[in-house]
Amino acid sequence: MAMFQTPAVPITRGDQWFVVKPILEKAALEQHILLLIMSVLAIATIWYAVRVFRRDGTLLPVYILIGSALACFYEPLGDLLAHVTYAEASQVNYISSYGFLVPLWVLPTYILFFGYPTLFLMERIERGVTLQWWMAVFVISVIGSWIFEIPLIALEFQSYYGDNAPFKLLGYPIWMGFVNAATISIVATAAFFLKHSWVGTKCPSCYIVLIPLLVAGANAGSGLPASFALNSSNDPGIVNIAASTAMMLSVTYAWICANLIRSHGSGLTECKTAPP
Repeated sequence: MAMFQTPAVPITRGDQWFVVKPILEKAALEQHILLLIMSVLAIATIWYAVRVFRRDGTLLPVYILIGSALACFYEPLGDLLAHVTYAEASQVNYISSYGFLVPLWVLPTYILFFGYPTLFLMERIERGVTLQWWMAVFVISVIGSWIFEIPLIALEFQSYYGDNAPFKLLGYPIWMGFVNAATISIVATAAFFLKHSWVGTKCPSCYIVLIPLLVAGANAGSGLPASFALNSSNDPGIVNIAASTAMMLSVTYAWICANLIRSHGSGLTECKTAPP
């Protein structure tokens, strides 16, 4: 119980709410190289979306990628909630809000991180998936988030900060991996159901405004216990409990998504062996 010995002093003032963040600096050349790498990955995702468009004859995958790009406007709020900052000195800036400067390389990252999984999972749901497969993808997404961000943290392109930060693995808060994985599950599931509704058949362009809503809502909602604690308490023990709650909620949301797909009758199969 030693971790609860620190007084839980509420964060009530503005200068306390914006917890002092580290000032990271990366050379402009390094920023440009990272932007190039992320842009290449985003172009590969766009190529995949074009292939789906040419095969199915619908602009739906293009609209999903546009929506994923627009979801990037949630990033400054997400940074505040999770206490993460990017290298702001010499930054190739994209957007600034809530006191956070978001680099341009985050834009293609959103196209990759939310656009591709949404398209991929929607397609796999149509073919049929098992509950075991769906939850395995969730676990892979958790690990993938960790693998993706660890190099960025190690190279100081970004940092999760704060004396009240929850448990980390090589600088990456474990709860964030679960929240990001839950976001992918929720967005893909909602996008699948919308595809088979009036939106998907009559007005697929609605995905442009729906994807940002889904990303912001799923991410903020899944991580709410942790982000609430991070911005309300200085006690690491309380924050760790809240982070654990966010992780359990994320697993629950992924499980709910799987069962929603099963209730649809065509997406989730009952077979014990997951499809290849």
